Amino acid sequence: LALLFLCAEAEGFALCHTPALQTTVFQYRIWDVNQKSLYLRNDQLVAGHLQGANAALEEKVFWVPNRAFEPSRLPVILGIQNGTRCLA
Repeated sequence: LALLFLCAEAEGFALCHTPALQTTVFQYRIWDVNQKSLYLRNDQLVAGHLQGANAALEEKVFWVPNRAFEPSRLPVILGIQNGTRCLA
């Protein structure tokens, strides 16, 4: 990479800087007003009271800002199951 930079600079070319990609993924636990947690049941995301061993079923919600789609509106991408499934 340094060699490429030196060659480009020597020939009078300016290197183009690409915008930095969003690398931070945020992870949150979300409850409804009745303190119900989100979990998957029959491939559907539902809210319910999880206690004891069932507490491990709680789904964390992952989100990443989507800078490519209408950035002025601050859109986000939401996911579950460690970010492997997208919410739509």
